[in-house]
Amino acid sequence: MTILDTLISSSRYLARHGVENPRLNAEYLLAYTLGKRRLELYLEFSQHVGGAEHKLLRELMRSRAERYPLQYLLGSSEFFGRQFLCDRRAMIPRQETELLIELALPSLLHLDGPIALLDVGTGSGVIAATLAMELPWAFVEATDISSNALTLAAENLKKHHLVKRVQLRQVDLLPTCGTHRYEAVFANLPYIPTEEIATLPLEVQHEPVQALDGGPGGMASIGRLIEAVTTRLHPEGWLWLEIGNQQEEAATSLLRKNGFGETNVHRDYNNFPRFISAKK
Repeated sequence: MTILDTLISSSRYLARHGVENPRLNAEYLLAYTLGKRRLELYLEFSQHVGGAEHKLLRELMRSRAERYPLQYLLGSSEFFGRQFLCDRRAMIPRQETELLIELALPSLLHLDGPIALLDVGTGSGVIAATLAMELPWAFVEATDISSNALTLAAENLKKHHLVKRVQLRQVDLLPTCGTHRYEAVFANLPYIPTEEIATLPLEVQHEPVQALDGGPGGMASIGRLIEAVTTRLHPEGWLWLEIGNQQEEAATSLLRKNGFGETNVHRDYNNFPRFISAKK
């Protein structure tokens, strides 16, 4: 079969199994199988796909039809225009989280001299790595409670030559050693209520539950961070949070209760309240 024939049959297979965007998924998986870029497929429609390649593609298609996430199958995910390693050791980076960095950068770009930033619950390390690359004068720390996630984050730092720029720490929320005060603290912590975990889409249920489950109401980790972070921020430092649906009021109330005088709610690409920036 040619590349074109394979794409057509693969797209139909995924469509029959209810996979969203079946053609795009088929393109990514076929390109991965052939060791090509996705757009290169369109220049080589008549090329023959060999038997060994078909066998690998069938295995990938079967897994995708069973809702195994595309990014895990490819072993990578794009974030802020860069490729990062991605597997089951950490949650898949979301496109909407890029907006968190886009919103924060203007408040950091004007700061003179070295600045210290902290990424809490770093997962695969994409936020910490992106901050380090966008702000070359910044020193970045990143924490996570999961040793598996930190191993993946370390691999991503090595991939992007950031091992000396970003320091990883295995800890629950804030670093317990040192007295750093940060110009900004970023946190994309688990925010899905425990009671909703079982109802998540099948793709999401393949991700580490520890990275998803925010406890009853979804605010457990976020609430603990808000209560603890005030002493670790510079007087003009910002806290940047990603929150879940219907958590805007609870989060802003808790921020004010803990002395944050300025709070701003930012909406995502779907116009949902998704991020909060706050400073004392």
